[in-house]
Formats: sequence, structure tokens, C-alpha cells
Amino acid sequence: MRTRALILGYPLIELITAYAVAQAIGWGWTLVLLLVGLPIGFAIMRNAGAAAMVDMQQAAAAGTPVDQGRHGATMLGGLLIAIPGFWTDLIGLVLIIPITQRPLRARAAAWLDARMGTLRMPGVYDARAFGQPGFGGDVVQGTVIRVEDLRQQEPPDPRELT
Repeated sequence: MRTRALILGYPLIELITAYAVAQAIGWGWTLVLLLVGLPIGFAIMRNAGAAAMVDMQQAAAAGTPVDQGRHGATMLGGLLIAIPGFWTDLIGLVLIIPITQRPLRARAAAWLDARMGTLRMPGVYDARAFGQPGFGGDVVQGTVIRVEDLRQQEPPDPRELT
């Protein structure tokens, strides 16, 4: 229900905002403002991708992890600026500004960790929660039997089964 309201409500809000801006400054300037975000957004995304590549190369050379959230937030901000609309431009600018980007990244990371960071199965625990790499738990030895392998074998002789 919430997704449907967002999908239907977003264009309506953008249209109402564009109409109000056009009434204030004129339709020509409104169209210019809506279209000027395209090259700016693409330039921001290009620069974020290049910066991410440089950071990954430096991290690989130094053997340290990369903070991917910074570049991801900037890339998303550039994408939102490239989409024509005043509200998407505003949200994109909020994602690009470093002062607002840090707390939003922290909240997004916490949200993702809460939803995707744990594996809840009996007998398996997330070893990362205990400061260990990877997943821990018991290893159960077994044999995999594929149906294709059983079909290729000859059926047993019924005289041998008795």
C-alpha cells in the first residue's frame, strides 16, 4: 500500500511543484531548471565512479577495506539530480552534501545490517558478530546423491535383493 501511494503520489507532487514554480518564474525558466539537472547529475555520477575506482585501487595497494557507502550515496544523489524534478533534486543534494551524507549513511548501514546482516538457522551463527571472519558452526559430513546419477545406473537384479 505504501509503495502504491509513493508511485502514484510522487509524480503528482512533482507536477504540483512544477506548476507552482512555473507560475512564479514562468514555464520557460521552469523547463530550463528541470533540464539543467541532467548533465549535472551525470557529471556527479561520473566523478563518483572515478573516485570509487581510485579509492579501490589505493585500498587494494594498501590492503585496507574501502568505504563504499560514501561513493554509493554520491552516485545515488547524482542519479536523483539527473531525474527531472524539483523534489528529486532536493533529495539528491541532501545525499551529496557531506554534512548530511554521514548520518544518512550510518542510518542506512544500520538498516541494512538489521535486515540482511544475520543468518538465522539452527546450528549456524554469524561469526562476524564475535569478531571472527566468515560464518562459524558445525560441519556436517554427507553425501550428495543426484537423480541424474541414479538414472544412469543399471537397476539392481531382483534375485540379489532377496
